Amino acid sequence: MSREIMRDRPKAGMIPMAGPDRVRIRNWALLDLIAVAYGVRTTQVSGPDWLGDQGFDVDATVAQGAPKEQLDGMLQSLLEERFGLKAHRVTQTAQGFALVVGKDGAKLKPGEPTPPAPNQQLTAEERQAAMQQKLQANLKRLQERSAALGASSSQSWVSVTMADLAAQLYRFAGAPVVDETGLSGKYSVKIETWANPDVPGGTIFDAVEKLGLKLQPQKVAVDRIVVDQVAKMPTAN
Repeated sequence: MSREIMRDRPKAGMIPMAGPDRVRIRNWALLDLIAVAYGVRTTQVSGPDWLGDQGFDVDATVAQGAPKEQLDGMLQSLLEERFGLKAHRVTQTAQGFALVVGKDGAKLKPGEPTPPAPNQQLTAEERQAAMQQKLQANLKRLQERSAALGASSSQSWVSVTMADLAAQLYRFAGAPVVDETGLSGKYSVKIETWANPDVPGGTIFDAVEKLGLKLQPQKVAVDRIVVDQVAKMPTAN
């Protein structure tokens, strides 16, 4: 289960799935596993310095279509059972941003329907090849645009709540973001910023304003997970 820590980094706090009913995590440190299980960033986890030293694999079968909250809870239980994890959550105040609706109102598209589950008739190799082809196409498109405009950072969501969007904006804004839009429902959103200073409207603030929203500086409440007890290696299955 363990390996050296040249690991794959978790993406946006999401538990990776190998299919609609299969969790597949490869070479994540305890620090990453704890952060994802509790819905925070790794910088919001306080614990032993060695939490990031060793990578682990996790394979598990789950209910098809299980919501994120259920998957997070299952990962918490796994960490408690196999690593003896004991942790508690504290709330602190930090400088950050509130995501609010702009003066002219939100300009958001309704979220798209949830895509169908992957074709179960495909082999693991075929699914991997299809995913690799899609990634290469996206990379080529970004490289073409970057060549003309400078390095970009972008992410899209086909169906995201404003609370989840605010959480995802952390990596763009470099500070905690909380949702104060008052908007319910799910939306289709794309955020794109550019490192080239000559590109007009290329900052995260510009990208958010294009959605009819605004990042308003203010003090925000930030959760922190404090690890009270955890073992370096898991117990046997």
